[in-house]
Amino acid sequence: MEHFIFHSIIVGIFCCVAMDIWQRVLFLVFKIPPTNWSTTGRWFIMLINNKIIFNQNLDNENPVKYELQIGWIFHYWVAIVYGYTFYFLLAVDILDTSILSGLIFGLISVIVPWFFYLPATGKGLMGNKTPNPTLTKLLSTSSHIVVGIFLAIGFSFLGY
Repeated sequence: MEHFIFHSIIVGIFCCVAMDIWQRVLFLVFKIPPTNWSTTGRWFIMLINNKIIFNQNLDNENPVKYELQIGWIFHYWVAIVYGYTFYFLLAVDILDTSILSGLIFGLISVIVPWFFYLPATGKGLMGNKTPNPTLTKLLSTSSHIVVGIFLAIGFSFLGY
């Protein structure tokens, strides 16, 4: 049983690194800045300290000590949760390690930022309160497709 825990952590980190590289490529090619994990850290700290899930003014809140570091840790923790989720769906034969399964998982997983994270951080459903909602939707979708595909690749590499 321990192997699935270790493998899910490793594959979760692997897919997160792939997403981070994807965002750096988008920056180099199109000058689209990568996700600011300070915002995520600030949101998480305020969630823990103030029990505020939906913070419509998060960008206007004062920075919080260690928010960037906590944001990066939270980002990788979420990827590991995706790793466990993908593993579970493999174990119950809902998914396999094909690129198609990874693509499907990635497309479904974009529900999390669209309907939870973006609204919780004041960006609206599907990022509709951002300066460029269409770009926000495309970026979150492409990033989650990368996550899903690299989850499939990671578990395939480990022999699942």
